Amino acid sequence: MSDPAGQQPERIGFGRVAEDYETTRGIPDHFMKELLEDIISTCGLTANTLVLDLGCGAGRFLRELTCRKIPAVGIDISKGMLEKACLNQQSRIFLHSYFVSGDAVALPFQQGLFTGILAIHLFHLLSDWQEALSETLRVLKPGGTLLTGYVEGVTHGSFLTRLYRRRRVELGYVYEHPGVHPSEIIASLRDEGATIETHQFSTSIGVPVRQTLTFLDQRVFSSMWRNLPDVVHRQIMQEVRASATSQFKNLEDTEHVRIHADLQFVSF
Repeated sequence: MSDPAGQQPERIGFGRVAEDYETTRGIPDHFMKELLEDIISTCGLTANTLVLDLGCGAGRFLRELTCRKIPAVGIDISKGMLEKACLNQQSRIFLHSYFVSGDAVALPFQQGLFTGILAIHLFHLLSDWQEALSETLRVLKPGGTLLTGYVEGVTHGSFLTRLYRRRRVELGYVYEHPGVHPSEIIASLRDEGATIETHQFSTSIGVPVRQTLTFLDQRVFSSMWRNLPDVVHRQIMQEVRASATSQFKNLEDTEHVRIHADLQFVSF
């Protein structure tokens, strides 16, 4: 859907990193278990409820929900990500899991269908996020719960990743998402009369320095490919590699990284 001025809404698709998405955004098993137990309890999910995962990606949350016999539907705009999600599904025992190709601003579902809706890492990627939010609330069952927020990837808090992001800004390539800042969407939901409950989580994981460098070199995060020329990426990577060499004895060393999750449970 375009705006009245004729400008097409911006979309950030992750099909280009679909093959590595699970590895780069993977959630440690113990951390995923903690998150899922809290999500299921807070949202009141059971085998008799239906969950929608907006921007489901490779299906990491769907896998965990359906393995707990909670029926779920995933929708994503990227066909590459959906193909990866289907492949991942074949390697596990899934019950009542479905994938749909579609856009968050035009959801192909009836009103009030879902008891729980996951919209994690979504609204900041959509320039027309207000339309997507309106559609999301339309298909949410009365008394249901919308879950928004973020869960950091395994290398997001790495010293080397933070250095990459800082150097991008210092070189004049400030990264801004096309969509809404988390604080703005929370304010918008409160204006709609929502009750919002925030749950925060954190854990630590050891990540090999070489693995982090590989992820950065492959530009697996949108902040590393969107509006950033190749020549600038190469320059930053030279500096990041030099820093890695000076900070660690060898590239096989493990960096202990904190992973944070900030989840907002929204109900009306």
